Amino acid sequence: MRTTTSSFIALLGAAALFGCSSSGNGPEEPGDTLLEPPAQGTGVQYRMVSTIEPAQEIERCQLFVAPPEGLNINREEVRFSGGSHHVLLYATPYTEMPTETIRGQKLDPSQVHDCNDGPQGDWEVTGVIAGAQSSDGKSFLGGMPEGVALKVKPGTVLLMNTHYLNSSAEPLETDARINLFTIPDEEVTIEAGMLFHYNPFISVPAHGESSARMRCTTDNDISIVRIQSHMHRRGVGYAAHKVDAEGNMTELYAHDRWEDVPTQEFKPVLELKAGEALDYRCDFKNTEARDIAQGLTTRDEMCMLIGPYFPRSEAYENCANEQNFFVPTWFGSGKSTCAEALSCMSSTPPEAGEAALYGCIVNSCESVGPQLSAAIACQINGAYGACDEACGQGGEACNTCIVTECAAEMEACETAVCD
Repeated sequence: MRTTTSSFIALLGAAALFGCSSSGNGPEEPGDTLLEPPAQGTGVQYRMVSTIEPAQEIERCQLFVAPPEGLNINREEVRFSGGSHHVLLYATPYTEMPTETIRGQKLDPSQVHDCNDGPQGDWEVTGVIAGAQSSDGKSFLGGMPEGVALKVKPGTVLLMNTHYLNSSAEPLETDARINLFTIPDEEVTIEAGMLFHYNPFISVPAHGESSARMRCTTDNDISIVRIQSHMHRRGVGYAAHKVDAEGNMTELYAHDRWEDVPTQEFKPVLELKAGEALDYRCDFKNTEARDIAQGLTTRDEMCMLIGPYFPRSEAYENCANEQNFFVPTWFGSGKSTCAEALSCMSSTPPEAGEAALYGCIVNSCESVGPQLSAAIACQINGAYGACDEACGQGGEACNTCIVTECAAEMEACETAVCD
């Protein structure tokens, strides 16, 4: 069988950290009131102001530098003016302000910049620090327990990102503010992290419906403070569950909103033990006359689970294992067997588009999810490093190595059937 290695390596960027969609409203102040900066010595404020022209939809970015002593973030507050579905603050690997994008475009790093391909189109990012999807202040990080803090290294370049749509006939003056409240080093007892689970396999047929479901198992005991979803405008349902070591599922969070997204708080915190998992599903309804796949823009869709937790497990933040291999379990909602799904992926030409390829996974039956996921993960991880050298050469050398090294996963998939 011809493997799908090259296709899946190409889509790995989809599992990175993305921006999100927007909705249009008239001008207004950020939230109900302006957000004043934290008192001196208690934190910092990052603020981004720009003008959106009538009928304009635009994603914008601005760079900042963390203080020389770094940040121990215990709490955040976010407010932004109407017309946007999100404000995000990313960490980057830079320790000095970049003067050009990764595409070689020169820039003044002190200014606001258009970034319609998302922040990752112009800069490298390493994770999400803060943000919100609703102007009423229901932020990602919120408040953490005493002594728990999300850490930002001294001098780290930070990237603030908004996505606005001005549906009015007048220019829209936008104002987005993020307050990061910090604690001293000596008060930090546990480092926190931010879950950013992203399902790259979304395919919604024209005038049709579908679901995207993904499960991420942790290798370490963690405590989750809160979670929230992220979908675009075709999202009509969302559910997240905790899965124990025996596979029993307990619902944690469910709603039907893609904007003004509710946040699920856990008081006390939600304990997730090693070997347990978070399982989440997005339901979509497409009213357009074209197929929809996952992607960066409002023409595409997303399915995510976001939330702060501790102690930090950097790999699990992106649904990877301790060896940093991307290893989710995907569950389809169709009728195809595992072998039929693999055959579909192998026979789908690139010109058919991502929706056709991802549909092979989405249309598989639920019961073959573990076997299909194992076969896919073996390929996209280059046989867990065994094929790194061969796949560095590309083409047939890569495929030959994958066929050999992933033989056990492929054979298990071939024999897996639907219940």
